[in-house]
Amino acid sequence: MRPLESGTPRRRPASDVPLITGLRFLPSGAKVSLVNISPTGLLAESATRLLVGSAVQVVFEGGFSPASAPGRVVRCEVAVMGRDGLLRYHLAIKYDSPIALDDEVEEPAPAPVPQAARNRW
Repeated sequence: MRPLESGTPRRRPASDVPLITGLRFLPSGAKVSLVNISPTGLLAESATRLLVGSAVQVVFEGGFSPASAPGRVVRCEVAVMGRDGLLRYHLAIKYDSPIALDDEVEEPAPAPVPQAARNRW
């Protein structure tokens, strides 16, 4: 994983990690939707509000490895009010220790620039 200029790991949107088909947070059992993920944490959307500082066990559904990761809620804020009138929250989780994102998609190297023709006269 290549770090960003600020030294933080690159976040990947949920669509870039198809092996994660769903998420749950224990002990609440809240089913959440993945927004983005990095080796140090993730951002999820949920109808359940969790308190900042709460310990959670993130359970990854699908073929993703690791199957779970312990962490803490570092941010919980209202993301949107759904058409059903219920609030949806963005929950930022920081893992207790970094996880590997093995299926990292490497950005292709830029194509080599052809040498310009030189006039020898």
